[in-house]
Amino acid sequence: MNPAILNSRLRAVVLAGLVPLVIAFGVAVAVPKPNIALELTLALGALGIVVLITERRLELTVLLLALYLGLLDGPVKLGSGGHEAATVFRDVLIFAVSLGAVLRMLANRERIRLPPLSGWVVLFVALVVAEAFSPSTHGMLKALGGFRQQLEFVPFFFFGYALMRSKERFRKLFIVLGVIALANGIVSTYQTKLSPGQLASWGPGYSELVYGTQAPGSKGGNAARLYSSEGQARIRPPGLGKDAGFAGGVGLVALPCTLALLATTGRRKRWAAVLLCLGAMLGVVTGLGRLQVVGAVVAMIAFALLSASAGRRMTRPLTALLGVLVLAVPLGAILVSVEAPGTFNRYAEIAPGNAVSAKDKKTSELTRLPHQLSVAPFGVGLASAGAASGFGGKVAETFEGHGVGGETQYNFLADEVGLPGLLLWAGLMFNLILLAARRLRHIADVELRIDLAGVFAVLISMLLIGISGPVMGSAALGSFFWFTAGIGSYWFLGPGRAAATASRQTTG
Repeated sequence: MNPAILNSRLRAVVLAGLVPLVIAFGVAVAVPKPNIALELTLALGALGIVVLITERRLELTVLLLALYLGLLDGPVKLGSGGHEAATVFRDVLIFAVSLGAVLRMLANRERIRLPPLSGWVVLFVALVVAEAFSPSTHGMLKALGGFRQQLEFVPFFFFGYALMRSKERFRKLFIVLGVIALANGIVSTYQTKLSPGQLASWGPGYSELVYGTQAPGSKGGNAARLYSSEGQARIRPPGLGKDAGFAGGVGLVALPCTLALLATTGRRKRWAAVLLCLGAMLGVVTGLGRLQVVGAVVAMIAFALLSASAGRRMTRPLTALLGVLVLAVPLGAILVSVEAPGTFNRYAEIAPGNAVSAKDKKTSELTRLPHQLSVAPFGVGLASAGAASGFGGKVAETFEGHGVGGETQYNFLADEVGLPGLLLWAGLMFNLILLAARRLRHIADVELRIDLAGVFAVLISMLLIGISGPVMGSAALGSFFWFTAGIGSYWFLGPGRAAATASRQTTG
């Protein structure tokens, strides 16, 4: 880069960063009891936004965004007590990265072409926007909450298409996911040793997560996340996320990806891939979420099945999978022995007949879904279910006497965007999985085939565990779904398809 241009950009960043710092100082002086930590965080965040918009390398800005979502989003929100500015900060970051990418394309006068599968994405966005005008959506604030909940991670579709164009990029992606999962696993393991009161002392947001915000005898607010085991009150640890079990969701995403990394890494660096695999498993186990454990098992099985097209080279991913499992058994025994008694009692209900049990009130909602769709085919309004249900005021939505909670992914979509949105999302999901199943075997480069198998194994897991949880509401799974859709667009329908099938090696 030209030194004059670089110096100009640095001056612009410094000058732009001074503005939020001066504003934060003014607020600190004017407010009797200012939250200094929050103000400094927001000021530095504003400086970071300028950097994200002006940085020329999309891969760097998306990396910074991923690290924030995986490592800082939870502590920033929970440490500030769920302050609205901290809550929407990640949306501002996503917008900044997206805006920066568009501005660079316009400045370079690049011809903008929508990737394959964009029709699915555009239609889904249009449906969500149209739902804002439904009589069932109670006001503009509810509409904005629904937009955030349904469309927050859609830009990752374009990130995945633009970035994941070589085996080297897949290796870097898997390392980043593995590091995030390992960090969350370590923090989650420590949190399993804490009492609810000790975890609540970490900050006002942690206290609300542990004890909830519901007043006794009243409706509205968040319920306490406590559960009892062996006579003691416990809570599922949030790890570095903003909700209980975040480490399990990150571990579920990272596990098949780190297995692919292990299967395609040379002997000299294989130990690092093994460490990341075990870190992903640690996050899944210490997240104390039955759904995440079942999902991780499904993802490993899906990875093995998708890797079957590698023929004789299939021995590498299978050997990697078996090797990690062999190491995990004694390490798991050690973990159980050092944890407090009853820590892992939540997993006692996981059995072949109980993994997705009819006695689970979440899955029982599925039985009401056909009737609901026949009576309310366009949903019951944006922000009627999920985390955004309290945005713009708590409205006790009911459908024929039953509360609207969106306890499964399919009920969640039916509540918010109705039958059209549900069919679009499910259609895109099935389309992506079918593309992977049909076209993976045509990719000449076996290592690339294994990399793609690791990515799409997560989608298969999401499809199945969606019957017991709203997977798109998770920062880890929601963002990865759209990112994987972009990857599929490039490698199965876009320029990557011809490149992957034409030669034995892709460009690294």
